Amino acid sequence: MSAFRLPAQFFARFSLQMPIAVKMAAAITIILVFGMTVLAAVVIGNQQRLLRSHIEEFGQLINYQLALTATEPMFTDQRYELAALVKRYVDSPRVLGAAIYDHEGNVKVGAGFYPPFSALPSDGSASDLNTRDMISSAPIKAEKHAIVVVAPITFRGTTAGSTVLVLSRLALDSAQREILRISVLVALALSVVICAVAIFLGRRLAQPIHSLVNAARLLERGEFAQIPQRRNDEFGQIVKALNVMGKDLVRKAQVEDIMRRVLARDVANKLLEEIEPVKVGGDRVDATVLFADIVGFTSLSEDMSPEAVSAFLNEYFHYLDACAHFYFGSIDKFIGDGIMVVFGAPRPNPDHHYHAVACAVLMQRLIRIINVERAARHMPIAQLRIGINSGEMLAGLIGSHKRMEYTVVGDAVNLASRLCNEAEPDQIIIEENLYRCLAKTHAIAVTAPRQIKVRGKANAVTIYTVSDIEHSHPQVVEQMIDDVMHNRKAS
Repeated sequence: MSAFRLPAQFFARFSLQMPIAVKMAAAITIILVFGMTVLAAVVIGNQQRLLRSHIEEFGQLINYQLALTATEPMFTDQRYELAALVKRYVDSPRVLGAAIYDHEGNVKVGAGFYPPFSALPSDGSASDLNTRDMISSAPIKAEKHAIVVVAPITFRGTTAGSTVLVLSRLALDSAQREILRISVLVALALSVVICAVAIFLGRRLAQPIHSLVNAARLLERGEFAQIPQRRNDEFGQIVKALNVMGKDLVRKAQVEDIMRRVLARDVANKLLEEIEPVKVGGDRVDATVLFADIVGFTSLSEDMSPEAVSAFLNEYFHYLDACAHFYFGSIDKFIGDGIMVVFGAPRPNPDHHYHAVACAVLMQRLIRIINVERAARHMPIAQLRIGINSGEMLAGLIGSHKRMEYTVVGDAVNLASRLCNEAEPDQIIIEENLYRCLAKTHAIAVTAPRQIKVRGKANAVTIYTVSDIEHSHPQVVEQMIDDVMHNRKAS
């Protein structure tokens, strides 16, 4: 094992020190030479099969003519005429031998080299046979292997025997050697050309990398030199980013230098550490908020230990979090036995209305599946009630300078929380404006609208109870549920 470890370590260390131009040239050469070798092997093999096919077709055609010519002499038992016919075919330089067999497999006549009847292929196809295993009518020199073709002698449905021709492989072997020789010469010539082109391309591709390395070294020493940007590809984008970064670093160094000249060093360092102070407040956004609450959790947790309560909540919150992330929602906070999810902030989401309602439907569906499994194991189950609302709200850091958190606030958020409190177990409640917005673009199943009085609202609020919504990619949703259930069983 150690005998292989040292060369491998040396090769790995050597490859890390190797210039990137050499690596590129080597990679290009290896890939092209490998592809060319595979292509050459395929072409050579195909040419060999074509040559073999042509020779077999030639032999079968000649043998068919022999069988056709031998039909009358065979049925009339004219042995001398059959012998003359076979001898005439053997005189061809491509034919090593020929024979005619009767229907019992006995040799009627033969000339040159011909195989015994037992060695003939049963299906009548052409095959290679060793000439040492053949019968020789005369002590003539023959190749080691030959191609044997067989044809039946028939007349009006009666088979009187068969004819056999033994074909020379000299032409086939000579053509194969010539193809191989030419392929090797062409491959060597192309390899030299490919190697030269690969070296040229490797150096060409490595030139912008050398420029980037030199610029990075200058930045490391605190210097900056603008890199000329002459490319529009990935290297050009890197050059552009490096130029911008270099300008920013130079500007930062200048600001630090000025601050250290104007202020005391300790004060300057403190200000530099907080060069970008966190701003309390936020921005107005159009977003959707989802509140989900576990119904009756207080009474359910009375008979559970603190550890069991924690495990219970963690399991359900895990599935709710998976649903939220599936529909691009951000977990704002966990509120006791409830969860608050924001869609459309801090990252903008033009489909936040749909994603919030689709997430709620997925939550209810997944929780029902989980409850079936937990009930089968005599474990406590949870039922969700969900309230959703959309509108303008303030998203940002809320709190004091010492303690802040990112959240959303506003009347739309408060209404979503109130709707969650109004929902029954397994219900999803949305406000009328959200329903009308979704109904324009998605098929949504809701109950008849009803009006409720909400604390803090002067007028009654029209709400809808959602039972289902059209999913853009239902097969992806099914796959998500399968993955969650599979991971749950595995854990």
